[in-house]
Amino acid sequence: MEEKIKHLIAPFLRVPSEQISYKTIIDRTSVSSSITLHRMYAKLAEEGFTVPDYWNVKTFSILLERINRNGNAPVTGVQEVPVSMNGVPAHGHVGTFAVGIDIEDVNAMPKTNDFREDEFYKMNFSPAEISYCILQPAPYASFAGLFAAKEAIVKADNSNRNRPFNTIVVSHDQEGKPAYPGFHISISHSNNMAVAVVLQMEFDLQPGKGNETTVTQPSKVSNAKWLFLLSFIISLVALFVALFK
Repeated sequence: MEEKIKHLIAPFLRVPSEQISYKTIIDRTSVSSSITLHRMYAKLAEEGFTVPDYWNVKTFSILLERINRNGNAPVTGVQEVPVSMNGVPAHGHVGTFAVGIDIEDVNAMPKTNDFREDEFYKMNFSPAEISYCILQPAPYASFAGLFAAKEAIVKADNSNRNRPFNTIVVSHDQEGKPAYPGFHISISHSNNMAVAVVLQMEFDLQPGKGNETTVTQPSKVSNAKWLFLLSFIISLVALFVALFK
């Protein structure tokens, strides 16, 4: 089993399988992009190797330990996370303004004939998100934009770090603008790059009826809008640097 796992992850790490040892680093720093890392875990899942808490895996030895501990159980695709009806984590907190920026290569999105059945897309997007992207003129660009938005949300609010991406659901309002509770979100595309900028808005989570949680947004968000505009400009600069470095 160990050798098979090495062969599966070697192409994503861009190293020969025989060079992979227990100390080999397996995290965002060892691959070309976040999408590549998520593709690797999707590939493992396709082969029956589910990895609980894969976002906390740092080395090959930890990867093996997680797989062995899980007993190679069948993949369900979605993990349970306490979430209120409005999509905010039930263990929420009082937040302050924070900015998250992420840039992803559209070409890094895995090609597939069926987004709904592909392991990568099932692990990282909700059924509603998949349906939305499929209907867009450029589905892969739309998926890359949503993926970047999820990464940016995690960067802005670390409490989302341990949540599977398919439970961080970015919806769209009637005007087609991306939305996620407690955040301003901007997604744009340039050439083959998708850039997402999110601003976490200050909010209070108030207990409601039963297990429901309500969100009280600030009445004045003018400063937030200016900060969001500034963060968007910063993202454009980052994108320019990424394209021409």
